[in-house]
Amino acid sequence: MVIGSKQPDNFPQSFEQMALNLIHKLVNITASAFYLLNADMRRRGMAVYNTEEEVVEEYHEYFRQIDPLNPDKFQKSDDKIVCIDEEISFEKLQKTRFYRQFMRPNNFRYTVDMFLRREGEIVAVISMLRDDSMSAFSEGELELLRSLQPFMEYTLNSVYLPKRTAERTSLQKKYKLTPRELDVVELIIAGSSNKGISNELNLSLSTVKTHLLHIFQKIDVVSRADLLSRIISDLTAKDT
Repeated sequence: MVIGSKQPDNFPQSFEQMALNLIHKLVNITASAFYLLNADMRRRGMAVYNTEEEVVEEYHEYFRQIDPLNPDKFQKSDDKIVCIDEEISFEKLQKTRFYRQFMRPNNFRYTVDMFLRREGEIVAVISMLRDDSMSAFSEGELELLRSLQPFMEYTLNSVYLPKRTAERTSLQKKYKLTPRELDVVELIIAGSSNKGISNELNLSLSTVKTHLLHIFQKIDVVSRADLLSRIISDLTAKDT
């Protein structure tokens, strides 16, 4: 991309896919996924390479919380590249539900995650996977990925986070929403159910319902459909 040129409308999604394409050229892997923990208000971005989006959705819905490389476990660390074989022995991994119900059915054996941070918080993850026919990631490959991580992190922060921050600030000022209520709104926009919101934000279902009640009252809507229509209209108007 030429510096100073106008970015295409789908630049964020294009960047995700180009990032995965680059990694596949540098490191021999079976499949990969790029997902955002905090994107702009209208999307929690996801791109995949040589795997189905449904597999990544299944991971987030049912298996992320029990993943040995769950990014929540590394929020207080400064780790940039983590390897599943360094976190848990294969003998122990084979006994876990994560391996038996997710990794093995999808023919995954070796996993390395790249964490992209903003002000210390993990905001995106690039997962790289190998099947049983391949060998473990070498130290040279891990070092190459560590060298690549700062570029990925810088680009991500310059593309996504300023937009998301501006959108959250705009909605917060207009409707007097709390930060947690904004989190709930983002997940509703992303299509999450109450149970999905509960799992994602580590809240009880009753607390999620209370947040929804307060959000509906503040925005003056009576349903999720009305809420989505109002918020998307606000965000679209902000872009024009």
